[in-house]
Amino acid sequence: MENHISIDIPTKSYIKAYIIHLLGEEPVMTKKHWIGNKIFDILNHKTNERKTVYSSGRYNCKLRIYINMYVFLKRGAYLNETNLMNFNLFMEKKVKQRFYELMDDRIEIFPNFLANLPEIRRKLGIDIDAWEDQSMQKVYYRYRKKTGKPPLYNSSGERDENTGRFFQNGF
Repeated sequence: MENHISIDIPTKSYIKAYIIHLLGEEPVMTKKHWIGNKIFDILNHKTNERKTVYSSGRYNCKLRIYINMYVFLKRGAYLNETNLMNFNLFMEKKVKQRFYELMDDRIEIFPNFLANLPEIRRKLGIDIDAWEDQSMQKVYYRYRKKTGKPPLYNSSGERDENTGRFFQNGF
């Protein structure tokens, strides 16, 4: 890309998939988008030349983003370990919050996690390679328990038909 600098950000694969879904294959960061605003907040010039390798064991892929030359000269193109962690935590919370909202809406209509999952994946732009079904299910069930929502399955692991609004009302 002309007049742009690329930055590789270590991140989780589902965060990368979500950002690419929102901003395209070659995401250009601008202040017009909330992700761009977050990136601009954490960019800085490199200050510690000795530390070039970070512990990125929790991040399984790299997201390549682009910033324009003006931002590079003014803000830099470096993410220190703390800012890198903060960006990933911020994006993880955003992705999961969107996931919860979408799944809650679908569960209200049809209370079956696995039946609703393909549509949620499509809306988030996250495929099974980026975030496994079982992992998404665990995260969602923990969220339901934490927020006091009724479980979708009873203690024996069978589907609880009484958790859906339509079943409770007799429809």
